[in-house]
Amino acid sequence: MAEEVTRNIQFKSQKNNNINPAEMHLLTFSIQEQKVRAIKTLLLFWTIATVCVLIPIAHFILVPGFLIGGIVAAKRRWGKSEEGVYARGICPDCKNTISINLDKNAELPQWHNCPECGDMLELQAIQD
Repeated sequence: MAEEVTRNIQFKSQKNNNINPAEMHLLTFSIQEQKVRAIKTLLLFWTIATVCVLIPIAHFILVPGFLIGGIVAAKRRWGKSEEGVYARGICPDCKNTISINLDKNAELPQWHNCPECGDMLELQAIQD
């Protein structure tokens, strides 16, 4: 089962370079979980490719596309040990507590708009 982990990060305003501390919530996966997720992804793509065999003309493009796409997507899933869930902290501009969904991306830096004031925020690792 995936384990939720919290990592300390910071929100940096793009307008005035103010920085506030924040925390990023991540799901971490073991090697076994990564393998299972990769295999499920591959089977999903290949199942779709099998169904696409029934579509006249389009199957010449769809079937090879899903076969190759399945391998590519499974490889990405296999190599991904962390997925971002959300980041929470105080916006450097509007001073409101905000929560930003991370679209399963745990890599930093990331750029997102503040849901309250609309300012562009950079999510970055804490600099020592």
